[in-house]
Amino acid sequence: MIEIRNIISNSLKEAIKNLWDTQIEPEISLTEGFTFGDLTSNVAFQLASIAKNSPRNIAQQIMQNMDLPENMITAEIAGPGFINFRFTHEYLHSLVKEIIKKGYDFGALQTDDRERIQLEYVSANPTGPLNVVSARAAAVGSAMISLMRHCGYTIEGEYYINDAGNQIRKLQESFIARIRQGIGLEWEIPLDGYRGEYLMDMAIQYADCCPEEYKRITGVMLEGDEPDLDHAKQWIVKEMTARIEHDLAAFNVEMDNFFSEKEFRKTGEVEQILRQLESQGDLFHKEGAVWFDATQYDDSEDPYVLIKSDGDYAYAAVDIAYHRNKLERGFDRIYDIWGPDHHSHINRMKAALIALGYEGRFEVIVLQQVNLLDKGEKVVMSKRAGKIITLNDLVGEVGVDVARYFFLCRRSEAHLDFDLDLARKQSDENPVYYIQYAHARISGILEFAENQGFKSDHIDEQAIAMLKEDEEIELIRKMATWPWVVAKSAVDMAPHHVCFYLHDLARLFHPFYNSFRVVGEDKNLTYARVALCNAIKTNLALGLNLLGISAPENM
Repeated sequence: MIEIRNIISNSLKEAIKNLWDTQIEPEISLTEGFTFGDLTSNVAFQLASIAKNSPRNIAQQIMQNMDLPENMITAEIAGPGFINFRFTHEYLHSLVKEIIKKGYDFGALQTDDRERIQLEYVSANPTGPLNVVSARAAAVGSAMISLMRHCGYTIEGEYYINDAGNQIRKLQESFIARIRQGIGLEWEIPLDGYRGEYLMDMAIQYADCCPEEYKRITGVMLEGDEPDLDHAKQWIVKEMTARIEHDLAAFNVEMDNFFSEKEFRKTGEVEQILRQLESQGDLFHKEGAVWFDATQYDDSEDPYVLIKSDGDYAYAAVDIAYHRNKLERGFDRIYDIWGPDHHSHINRMKAALIALGYEGRFEVIVLQQVNLLDKGEKVVMSKRAGKIITLNDLVGEVGVDVARYFFLCRRSEAHLDFDLDLARKQSDENPVYYIQYAHARISGILEFAENQGFKSDHIDEQAIAMLKEDEEIELIRKMATWPWVVAKSAVDMAPHHVCFYLHDLARLFHPFYNSFRVVGEDKNLTYARVALCNAIKTNLALGLNLLGISAPENM
């Protein structure tokens, strides 16, 4: 597909240069469905002001001057001047062979982009188990990295552990309260603390693994033997972080790096960036606090505090230093996945990085919230109130595969209503099962074919040329768009395109299966359809794999 796109693009450019002595980058896109071809270009409309003619006349002139390989693609004019392109059957038949040979490398690209990219995602405070909002970020971020690597990009994923600051203090106070409540003491959790049941369970665990410190905190030790509350804080943060890492791994998320805010604060880099901004005249003092004058770098932004009046660093100060640290580690571009509650922080961060000399190297992907729906009703969640639907809870309800697909099948910037009733269904109403069932059904077909002596990896070009039924051609045409889809998903960081593609491919397969016998009396036709099924299975498994979803052999 990418090869054909380049052939079309070069042919259009050459024709335009010869006709009007001008250079233009023609727009080429997939058609909606296959009725009007496989690819389309509106280049005639792009040229209307230059050529001083109607788009249809321009399209006719271009068509007469284009040089296209006849064994791959044909062209025709549609409507007021669109140029549509169709894959030939000869090309489509060769594609079946290509998919079988390339396997999981089908659609993989080698990009000329030698930049190092980093994507920071999830980065939830280690103050409780990962909830469904973090689960969506985990699914989206890991899928983005997988897709970009498949397309040749050098990219790493990072989790920023917020193990310092005010939220950790609140966690410590809440944990101490739970420890003391555990022996019957009346001890209040702070109003702005964390009330989840998980802290009660972890208090019991702390008693088992740190009995001496536990006794001091609960007052069992002799008077004057002061409890080491900092020990409890360090333990709970370390244990919570370990649980987060474990839960991510179980959700098919492999981070390349976990980065500790606590350890980072020790490096002096926060003080370093403050000195630089001060020396540049970007800071001013007001009401006992130190402010960054963001208006110098973004006139739509207001100044904001970096050092609070009590002398503590504001969240933004540490975050600016952390993002500069990423760039200093050798990443050329850095991306963050943030929730909509951080939207106001985006331009603030960009203004600060511009001030530090890093303009245009930081972008944020805003991931909208998740609403869990159970029997049509919204499930209310609050980490502080202890009403949490955790990642583990969700996986226990619907499984890793279903959870990941449901998180990925919507655009990142769109709100997601996660329908638990639909997710629990193990039928073709559930899109995940619909796709996986197509893969499992093909696995059964190929196993049967193998038992009948038809090897699924056998390639007979003359036999494959017997694939002429509309349903067969539509399936191959769909697979021809895969390189385009996966490349767009990587460039746009939009995994939902792959979800739609896989569902469409499964939707085309099921009627083919119901209409035609794969293993039949005609040996050559059997080999052709076995090869077709092998290609479809490969493509389904590849797409699911890139999304972090399993491709079962049977269901």
